[in-house]
Amino acid sequence: MGKFSANSWLVQEKTEKLHLLLEKLAEKSREGAIIFVEGVRDVEALRSYGIEGEICCIKNRRIPIYDLLNKYINIKEELIILTDFDRRGVQLAKKIAAYMEKHGKHVNLSFWSTLYGMFSSEIKDVEGISSYLKNARRKFYKMSTFPT
Repeated sequence: MGKFSANSWLVQEKTEKLHLLLEKLAEKSREGAIIFVEGVRDVEALRSYGIEGEICCIKNRRIPIYDLLNKYINIKEELIILTDFDRRGVQLAKKIAAYMEKHGKHVNLSFWSTLYGMFSSEIKDVEGISSYLKNARRKFYKMSTFPT
C-alpha cells in the first residue's frame, strides 16, 4: 500500500486551490485590475505566475505611500491588495484599505484573505508562494511513490 495519508491529500488540495487562486488573479489582472504588492520580488513572483497586468510596488518608492495611493483613488479599475502575510504586511493591507475606503475607493482583499487564511503558517509573503508550490510538489511526489 502507498504512503498516502490525510496530510498528503491536504497538501494536494491546498496546492490545487492555490493554483486556481493564481489563475483567478491572472484573469483579474488581464481584465485591468491593479495589484498592490510590497516589494520588487513580489512583482517578479507574480510575473512568473503569468500575471501580466499592472502591479504596483508599494515599498522602495521615493514618494510617500499616501501620495502613491492618491494616484489610484479616481480610477475605475479594481484594486487588489496582496501584501505580505507577516505582521507588517497585515498592518499595511489594513492601512491601504482604510485610506482608499475613506476616499470612496473600494479595494479587493479577497485574494489576500484567502491566502492568509489558508497559508499564513506556511507562506509569509507573495514571493514565498513559489517555494511552497515546489515543496508541495516534492512532498506529494514522495508520498505518492510506491516502494518496489
